[in-house]
Amino acid sequence: MKKTLHTACGAFIGSIRTVIRATGGFSLLEIMVATAVSSLILLMVYSAHRSIMSAIHDLTGVADFYESINLTLYRIDKDISCAYYRRENKDLCLIGENNRGTVSRGRLNFVTIDHEDFLISVDTKKEVHKSDVHEVGYYLQEDTDSPGIFNLMRREEHHYDDQPESGGKESIMLENVTDIRFEFRQRNTWTDTWDSRKYRKFPSAIRVTLKLKNFRGNEEVFIFTSYINSTR
Repeated sequence: MKKTLHTACGAFIGSIRTVIRATGGFSLLEIMVATAVSSLILLMVYSAHRSIMSAIHDLTGVADFYESINLTLYRIDKDISCAYYRRENKDLCLIGENNRGTVSRGRLNFVTIDHEDFLISVDTKKEVHKSDVHEVGYYLQEDTDSPGIFNLMRREEHHYDDQPESGGKESIMLENVTDIRFEFRQRNTWTDTWDSRKYRKFPSAIRVTLKLKNFRGNEEVFIFTSYINSTR
């Protein structure tokens, strides 16, 4: 097989040499035309490849952006809808506020029920204190590298105390946020602030307005309403 292929290649090269000798070789014009055609083909291939890669990059960016949004909105809605309240317990409270300026920079602190089905401890002999009742908070933290851009933070403490606006560990839920606003439903009206320590009750619902820049740098707005089960 190798000998046959070698023989065929040798015959092909020999025929090219015969043609070149018979015609006196390729002219400069023919070489220039062949080079131009080859360059055009390579340019078309490169352009098609670049377009495909750009489309893949855009689709990946869109998917990652909306996946992060969905996970964040789900987390906020779950925490709010599972807010924990007992009228006789003063440490169980819900506190929310917004700035009066053009940027709301809302803050929200409350106690929620986050049930966990599984609990794993490295040391089986060591006691692990774990509760389904958590103290959580949502607020914005300014990005020092980008003025006017914030990170949406979530604070969580695995218990609750008489200081509902501090303590626990914080983590970044979402980046490139420009503003967040919390509104609280009282009967048929909405208010910008809420403090259950004063009102002695929770709002029936909380409306969240989240603004952030997408992967293209354009601002998008997401609005949703979470309802609190106050029957517990």
